[in-house]
Amino acid sequence: MSLNEELHALRTRLEARRSPETLAVMHGAVDELRRSGAPARVLRPGTPAPRFSLPNADGRLVDSDTLLAAGPLVVTFYRGRW
Repeated sequence: MSLNEELHALRTRLEARRSPETLAVMHGAVDELRRSGAPARVLRPGTPAPRFSLPNADGRLVDSDTLLAAGPLVVTFYRGRW
């Protein structure tokens, strides 16, 4: 099974657990993001990320330059639960 097929099967299983109202909100949010032009602004693989400062788990700001000085950096974003 290809990755696209696996992702489609996963999406189908997860959406089967949601109410039609919830799915409408979820799909509406995705459609809104697409209309906003956000996909065109996504960094492509291999593109260096811009410098940034973000709060850590304790709420203290940490900047990417400081983290990169200690070695490679992995940044993970959580979208939360719908």
